[in-house]
Amino acid sequence: MARLFAIALEPALQVRISEAFGSPATDVSATGLATFVATTVANDVVVIDANAAQRHASSLLAGLGAARWFVVHQPDAAAVAAAADTAIQLGIAELLAADTPVVALRLRFGVATQRDNSVARPELRQPRKSDIIIGSGAWHKELFDRINMVAVTDVAIAIFGESGTGKELVARTIHRSSLRRDAPFVVVNCAAIPAALLEDELFGHVRGAFTDATRDREGLIAAAAGGTLFLDEIGELPLPLQAKLLRFLQSHEIRRIGDDTDRFVDVRVVTATNRDLMRAIADGTFREDLYYRIAVFALSLPPLRERRADIPLLVHHLVARLQTRLGRKFHGASPAALEALARYPFPGNIRELENKLHHAMVVAAGEWIEPDDLGLPAIAAAPGELDLAQPFRDLKAEAVAQFERHYIVELMTATGGNIAEAARRADIDRKNIWALLKRYGLERANFVKK
Repeated sequence: MARLFAIALEPALQVRISEAFGSPATDVSATGLATFVATTVANDVVVIDANAAQRHASSLLAGLGAARWFVVHQPDAAAVAAAADTAIQLGIAELLAADTPVVALRLRFGVATQRDNSVARPELRQPRKSDIIIGSGAWHKELFDRINMVAVTDVAIAIFGESGTGKELVARTIHRSSLRRDAPFVVVNCAAIPAALLEDELFGHVRGAFTDATRDREGLIAAAAGGTLFLDEIGELPLPLQAKLLRFLQSHEIRRIGDDTDRFVDVRVVTATNRDLMRAIADGTFREDLYYRIAVFALSLPPLRERRADIPLLVHHLVARLQTRLGRKFHGASPAALEALARYPFPGNIRELENKLHHAMVVAAGEWIEPDDLGLPAIAAAPGELDLAQPFRDLKAEAVAQFERHYIVELMTATGGNIAEAARRADIDRKNIWALLKRYGLERANFVKK
């Protein structure tokens, strides 16, 4: 049976982690820490305060044992950075905010959440590191409070946020926190499937429904039976399919293409979009009645530029994950690199941050990521790196040009060369997109997904 240990934790946090784990934490004295470390086993969980971890680093460096270790930090940028440095020194990959809600602790520890208040024996499931929502502070606590509030219900949930903010990750967290966690979690990207094929993908068909229908085919809604159907980019769903989806949400019955009978499917629907659906309703491109069906409960995710204090924590998490993929050891990002990242606006949010770090870890010469490795545009350059011998207007023009080129490349890559979609996301006219491509010698065809 898994055991939980606490080292130098505040009493309130120790109570919360015990509640999340399902059994009381054993308070470990700092004396004899080396002996304790040597006796832990793979299923144990140890949570240690960052200051205690730093004070007793010599004992811990002797060997952390087989347990999963978490270093606790306070929810502010300086504390996160200090805790990350300590964790890197000790080789501990997991950081934990002191204000982490109980439902988030359960997910971090891998303990299945319970609908009732009974305490179950902790059955540990190692969550994938890519499925952990990294963050701290008020927005993180509020997000998990709302997930905890809604996860055990079956109401439809709509997740709103810019591209790259982690909407699918939140949907997976809701699924893993629900009573449906052992059933399928099926993802459908409504923007990635051609409109002509989307109905078949969702609802399926019977043999003979059309020329190539040589056998019956279950749709993705049926594939999610008993679990969760995640409809990403719901704002891109064509109007005719919106009507059919609305009917399904009202009745939970589907009719495959070419079939003459309806079938009941028990599935929870979670949707996500980066679009302003109220504007889409006003424009006539999204049904108002469908909106109120999918958004019974709404969650909004902040862009990375509004949670810059989380960047050191995100960098630590992403570097730990990427170094395994690359087969190279990294200590992390240098203070100068973290400063450059904190100034950058990240229009692509966390997805772009991961992209920048991945690039940096490929080109970096040493075990630290430096500012030059990140490939950030000049707009994020440190003040000391500017050539102050040039006139202000020249420096400004250069920075604007670099930003514009970087932005249009990222935008066209994200939209697969779709001019209309790029113009919509950028909220500018199509002719301006064409002008930017021409200005920087870029060809639309180079961005079209093959």
